Amino acid sequence: MAHDPSDNPFAPPFALTQNPAPNPATQGQDYLGERRKLVEEIMAAFRAVLPSNYVAATNGPWYSLQFQAMAEQLADIQISSTEILKDSSWDFTRTDFLWQVLGTLVFPGATDKTGIPQIDGDLAYREFLHRMVTLLLMGATKAAIEGGLEALDDNVIATVIERYLETPPRSPDGPYTILDQFTIDILIEGADGGFPADPFLTQSNAALVIEALKPAHVIYTYGYLFQDAFDQIADDGDGLDGALVLDLDSYYYDDTRKWCMGAKVIPGTDGETLSDRTLFSDPSFSFGSIRVGAILKVTSGTNAGRYRVVGTRALVSGASTLAVAYTVSAGGGGTLTATADNVVLDASQDWGTFPIDTTITILSGVNAGTYRLEAVLGSNGGPIGKTGVSGTSVRLSQTILKVDRRMPVVATGQSYEVDVDRLGVRVPKTIADEDVSIQFYL
Repeated sequence: MAHDPSDNPFAPPFALTQNPAPNPATQGQDYLGERRKLVEEIMAAFRAVLPSNYVAATNGPWYSLQFQAMAEQLADIQISSTEILKDSSWDFTRTDFLWQVLGTLVFPGATDKTGIPQIDGDLAYREFLHRMVTLLLMGATKAAIEGGLEALDDNVIATVIERYLETPPRSPDGPYTILDQFTIDILIEGADGGFPADPFLTQSNAALVIEALKPAHVIYTYGYLFQDAFDQIADDGDGLDGALVLDLDSYYYDDTRKWCMGAKVIPGTDGETLSDRTLFSDPSFSFGSIRVGAILKVTSGTNAGRYRVVGTRALVSGASTLAVAYTVSAGGGGTLTATADNVVLDASQDWGTFPIDTTITILSGVNAGTYRLEAVLGSNGGPIGKTGVSGTSVRLSQTILKVDRRMPVVATGQSYEVDVDRLGVRVPKTIADEDVSIQFYL
């Protein structure tokens, strides 16, 4: 029987190209067309070897119907055999059998529920399994492990560190000893210097690949790398008599991990010590980014000194059902009630009409004082000063700091600085007689 090969000379014969490929293959338009073509070729071959008295070219006589039935069965067998033959080739294995044919060879301990890497896409999975076969044939080497991890995701870079061999081989002065000879460190880095798109899935898949490729006696650690950009930390022009100056307080390095509005400290010149003398207010700023434990340093007046912050608040006394009068820095006023510790309500006021940095002054009651507007609440709410915002309730900014001890006097117009604490309260810890050189190895 003749076969008309496709444009690809390496494609298997009678390849069914329908997508998605049916399983079983005995269905679909592509199958029916290929089957009809094979039946005609088989019938032509039959007629060529028959005696001259079997001359019917159409399926009318009884013997031609018998030949037709046999031809159809032979065509079905040939197509099914070809599909099965394709499943024996890793390049053409159907999706339904890809894991059974190839995956179980790479991960023999896997079951239908566990031990199976999660990779989206048939082609991506096929390519991964192909690469795993090649890596398994390489043996349990450092390069094989790195290649297997990178085969999981083309957007990651894997580095394997053999601890005992990273220092000068078997050096007694290295950071690792003979006890580390069977330990490796596996570090994963995103191609853009950050984390992989799904670090949890990457770690789960990586564990399976590592177990398949590493030597059985080796233990490993697993971690992620990311790149940091440092500002200038050394200057040879600002020191005394041109001496070299090092800035070792690299707060900008810590800031990459904590959002703190881009500031190391919040400075001000109009701080007010309230009558409680443990409350310090400045409606010019929001103290929402100030963490418990931060240091408030008052730099002018009788209250000059350092105070530890123990909390922040928006209103002096919090919620109050008493209706009190107020005025607005942008003009106007009215009567409001404090419905929560940081929310006030005036049913006759549209707070969305006020610009950013607007303050209100409550004229009486337990919350008498000046406060900063932050955001309008409600279905049409949003930040103060944004177009289209409207509502009768408004949230106030955290403009009051509560400190750990009373200040000497009630005062206004005080200069101050308050730390934007990024890493919580840090207590110095002195360690002596420790070799820290390992911290500086790259």
